[in-house]
Amino acid sequence: MTYDEFISHINALCIRDDAPIVTFIRRAEAYLRPLVKHYLAEKSVTLTVTDGTTTLPADFIEIRSITGTLTYKPVSPTSATLLEGQVGYFRVADDLVFVGEPDSTVDVVYHSAFPDLTETQSNWLFDRHVGVYLASVMKAFYQFEKDPEGVQIENQALQEALGVVAEDDRRGRVGGVIIMDTGTWL
Repeated sequence: MTYDEFISHINALCIRDDAPIVTFIRRAEAYLRPLVKHYLAEKSVTLTVTDGTTTLPADFIEIRSITGTLTYKPVSPTSATLLEGQVGYFRVADDLVFVGEPDSTVDVVYHSAFPDLTETQSNWLFDRHVGVYLASVMKAFYQFEKDPEGVQIENQALQEALGVVAEDDRRGRVGGVIIMDTGTWL
């Protein structure tokens, strides 16, 4: 489905010419960004550590892993119990603050925010799970209309669509061949 087809479909469902569809899309995206975690939204970046801190990317949502020559683990900003070879980290706004002596660079795998859907730009969520967009935008429309029954119906559809995304993520992370073994010694 293209952006224009999506807008036409939403307009047909809304049965209103004056509905601010683009506003509904932005509202839906703002709601979905922190919720949707999927392997297609994972990015990897090498960050430089200066004076025990590094700035996170602009599209950062959540850390999946931090690696370097040392072991990195999340810690409380007020107390950190670390073993030899471990470095703690915690987040302050858009920065990661390290406790201990970190590497000069760290590799971070993180969940990234998907970009806005526009006439000229799509994103993985729209391309792969348009039902999530449809239900979320229609939920925003019914909130605009002050229609609690419509909101409830679309919220149920949205939860089902998010379940499909979660299952797709789970299946996308499974890999390799499963080998059955009897476990006998020769």
